[in-house]
Amino acid sequence: METTPPSFDAATYADLREAVGDAALPVLLGRFRIQLRDWAMTGEPAELGAAAHGVIASSGLIGFVRLSRLCAALETACQGGDLDAVRTLAAAVADEKAAAEAEIPRLIAAG
Repeated sequence: METTPPSFDAATYADLREAVGDAALPVLLGRFRIQLRDWAMTGEPAELGAAAHGVIASSGLIGFVRLSRLCAALETACQGGDLDAVRTLAAAVADEKAAAEAEIPRLIAAG
């Protein structure tokens, strides 16, 4: 049975903090926030899939595990032309994107 990954993985985030240091972390979070803010979650499947691809690594690196996995699934659905799956996954990604956007300011404030 597959389990749903957490929206945010604190251990992954702690690993990133250790790797880049406290000074660089707000910069990375700010760039990620801009990336999410600028992603309108609309367009043709090819555009949507390409945008999802761009979020997979950055979200996973920061610790937004569910967003990363949903973006990977969305990219695959877009490439495969499965419009029903694209609609379903796009809605799930939009929810996780909103959750990440809400969490980023807290992470930045926490230092």
